[in-house]
Amino acid sequence: MAQTTQVKIKSGATKIPAKIVEAIFEELRLLRNEIRLLLPQEELEEYTHPDRIKHSYRKAIKKYPPVSLLYRPFAK
Repeated sequence: MAQTTQVKIKSGATKIPAKIVEAIFEELRLLRNEIRLLLPQEELEEYTHPDRIKHSYRKAIKKYPPVSLLYRPFAK
């Protein structure tokens, strides 16, 4: 029996095969990586206190983890 995932849409819940959902997430991940190439990257060394920024970032990640760390559909 194939795995299915329920997706909530305004009109109700729809069952979609898990493989399709995984493929959608994979495509989104690839698109996100492509966009990162187009956006400029800042260097922390340009700031006055880069160590403070890194520490604050690590602290924030622990308290408010990004969705990508909470839900990893491709982790095995």
